[in-house]
Amino acid sequence: MNTTFIKTFWVAILLSLTIFASQATADVYRIGYIEGGHYWAYDQTMAALKKSLKKRLWEKKLLYPDELSYSPGWGNEKQKELASNAKTLMNRMDVDLIVAAGTEATKAILKVNNNRTPILAISVPDPLKSGFVMNENDSGANNFFVRIVPDRYTKMFRTFHDIVSFKKLGIMYPDTEVGMIYSNVADARKVALEKGFKVIEYKQISREESGSECLAGIEALIAQGMDAFYIPSLNCFDWTISDVDKILKLLIKKRIPTFALEGSRMVKAGAMLGFSSYDIGARGEFLADRMIRILEGATPRNLEMIHDVNQQITLNLFVAKKIRFRIPPFYLRAARKDLYKKITLPDDRMVK
Repeated sequence: MNTTFIKTFWVAILLSLTIFASQATADVYRIGYIEGGHYWAYDQTMAALKKSLKKRLWEKKLLYPDELSYSPGWGNEKQKELASNAKTLMNRMDVDLIVAAGTEATKAILKVNNNRTPILAISVPDPLKSGFVMNENDSGANNFFVRIVPDRYTKMFRTFHDIVSFKKLGIMYPDTEVGMIYSNVADARKVALEKGFKVIEYKQISREESGSECLAGIEALIAQGMDAFYIPSLNCFDWTISDVDKILKLLIKKRIPTFALEGSRMVKAGAMLGFSSYDIGARGEFLADRMIRILEGATPRNLEMIHDVNQQITLNLFVAKKIRFRIPPFYLRAARKDLYKKITLPDDRMVK
């Protein structure tokens, strides 16, 4: 057989194999991840996102390399590390998309934005007040996308007041811009002016937001006449790292009606009220749709950010009876699909 023919044959075979291998890996995307520190909502949002991606047959197209994942931890001393992590991640050339979880991580990644690598922000309480977007219809950067639920927090405070008719609402937060955003302080103040109640604020909390600090804060707010308490996204209310049951028991003992930002999870475990529309499944579907479209070539800035959700009340009847609060009949009927008649603590809680 002609030697030239044989060489040409094997070259063709090798070339075909190379092209095949290239095609087999062309649609595999490397996903970077950054968070300020561990928080259960980030974990659940990512789990819901991955579940939705799996339903859409995308799980094998995505890689989440450990070397592209950063979580320096909470506290002021960790801010420099977070900034360094963000810069390192943004400067890498082997990242197809970056997921930024939470306000602090999103702020850090946008500060070093290369305006090229797509950024998908998740679990950001208020992108508008954080200054991450131009408005609800414009993310402000071609490579940036974040989910927005319009008027979520003002609706929350209005509903809480309509049900409880409190006069002094207690709120806690670290005395920083980010701390105020996480506790939705501006929205509480806005609704307070509308409804005529007073917001009592406790700011003596470090960025670690320990359980002991929150217990001290609740005692201080009670001493100032607090007759209702808003449970925000603070680390001391993260069941995986804090003894949240101890905090909720204090609020129940003091007969303080509570409204939980985290909705059903916290209400089931001992808060009195919340919105059951903290629908992690719907959130996962929304984010999965946007991630796929971005990886397929869509410009993040051109995608719709607004996610309209139907906010439904969830309530714990046991807690209401325990603090001797009578839920108005209208809201009992409204919450009939998401009522709890006992306290059930989360399986993933730190303190068993």
